[in-house]
Amino acid sequence: MHDAKRESMKATRLRRLSWLGPGGVLHRVVAPQVGWILIALLVGALVLSPIFQLQLRAFVEGGSAFGRMLEIPRIGTTIKTTFILAVASSVLAVLLGTLLAWCASLLPESVRRVGELTPVLPLVVPAVAAVSGWIFLLSPNVGYLNMLLRTLPGMRQLEEGPFNIYSVTWIVIITGLLLSSFVYVFVFTGMKNMGQELEAAAAACGASPVMRFFTITLPLLRPSIVFSSGVVFLLGLGQFTAPLLLGRTAKIDVLTTELFYLTERYPIDFSLGAALGTPILALGLIVVMAQRLALGEQRRFVIVSARSKYNLRETRWWSAVVIGLYFLLTTLLPLMALLYVSVSPFWSGSLLVPELTLRHWQSVLNNRGLVDAIWTSVRTSAIAIAILIPLGFGLAFALLESSRILRPVRIAIDLLATLPVAVPASLMGFGLLFVYSQPPLKLYGTAAVLMITYVTLMIGHSTRLQFTTLVGIGREFLEASRASGAGPFRSLVLVLIPMSRRGIAATAALTFVLLFHEFSASLMVRSARTQVIGSVMYDVWSTGVYAEVAVLALIMVAVTVVGVLFAAWLGGADSMQKKD
Repeated sequence: MHDAKRESMKATRLRRLSWLGPGGVLHRVVAPQVGWILIALLVGALVLSPIFQLQLRAFVEGGSAFGRMLEIPRIGTTIKTTFILAVASSVLAVLLGTLLAWCASLLPESVRRVGELTPVLPLVVPAVAAVSGWIFLLSPNVGYLNMLLRTLPGMRQLEEGPFNIYSVTWIVIITGLLLSSFVYVFVFTGMKNMGQELEAAAAACGASPVMRFFTITLPLLRPSIVFSSGVVFLLGLGQFTAPLLLGRTAKIDVLTTELFYLTERYPIDFSLGAALGTPILALGLIVVMAQRLALGEQRRFVIVSARSKYNLRETRWWSAVVIGLYFLLTTLLPLMALLYVSVSPFWSGSLLVPELTLRHWQSVLNNRGLVDAIWTSVRTSAIAIAILIPLGFGLAFALLESSRILRPVRIAIDLLATLPVAVPASLMGFGLLFVYSQPPLKLYGTAAVLMITYVTLMIGHSTRLQFTTLVGIGREFLEASRASGAGPFRSLVLVLIPMSRRGIAATAALTFVLLFHEFSASLMVRSARTQVIGSVMYDVWSTGVYAEVAVLALIMVAVTVVGVLFAAWLGGADSMQKKD
């Protein structure tokens, strides 16, 4: 009797040890899940809190905010303009980006390296700088390019124009030009990775180059085109810079600019802002779901092959001309206009000024407030990147190790990495302003709100970019390290992270570009004590000191280039190349 009782107690202790011991179920299975759950809760609080709280605000008092939204003057035109801008600019960007990718594949060997990089250069120029440069070029009365065109035969009788940049058409054109670089990155990478074996087979059957492009290349590029189309549509839907700088003069509004105008009034009507943001949020979520449905099973588009021995795409010099023209329009001309205005006494209706001056540069660099805003941008961007890289790496690693993580946690992490991409920065900024300007976390007016804003906006980009790197590396080296006796943490630190160095550097560089260029959310959450370069640039623009605007825009470009080069140096010489 006593022996049976002792045996029962011994079995109970063994079962407890199997759960609680160093190798027990609790240690091996439950403890890692707790870590992933805590990370998901942290990111969920950052991403979901501003969206949910803001949307709940729209439905208080019986949803009266939607009634007030419908009473806004010309709200129907505003919604229509928002949709037209998103659709038209994304169509233009997809067509142009795909054309640039095809031209890059046809470049002669002597200019291929430079030509493949050129369509990416507009990403280095902040949108606010590019739009400002185009205003200096195509303002109806004193735009430099318009003045030059009016000297041509047949146009000398014109007193203004022939182009008017303050119009919906030009907002669409400039937005499409700026977004086409994103499409190029995805489509050209897809073209480089897919090989040319199927094109060779089609050529052997007598298909012409054009037929091969439309029947072989384009269908295989469907994932890249669909994904990039969704990205640029969401960016166009939340477009803020061009409508704000170009539309205010001609009273052209979109939903994002209406949100911003609410922040300039006191007290801020957050309920009305939430109602204005609802159509954007709903359409963004629909686009993300439609993307996934359109892509379906992406393995259907994979071609398994080594580096192709075929090179069927004959080189064409006209492709270099197309890329050069794109560079001229999107980068060179705006930068030249900015440089000329920055050293001119003032922006006037003359192509030639009596003398050049550096007094505007001196005025900016001697202005303590402007210099502090520049350093605030650099500092907050750097700190945000220091948070985003490890946090994004952890989320990306969770997606890579999906089979080892509970399904609900994995789905939550995937959702949290996708949602910030679907929400326009201006709407997210408005939501963050609402959450952090009231108790219990009243952070408005501090640098902390900028940091939280930047991390919230970029967590999705950081996760997706690093996940692409980890997928490219694969799990084989990690499994080999574990099979050799290294623990999970040691394998991660000594194997996976060093192998991901270049991808991490590329992510840091792109994240720095996006953060330092960030304009819409920064304007939403800024205060008199927390200004960044984009927000003070808008303030200077509002006062009409255009030469100083040009100086600030050029400083943004210069700091961006330095930041990208520094990240490339940390990651190695080829860290900025897109990973296969």
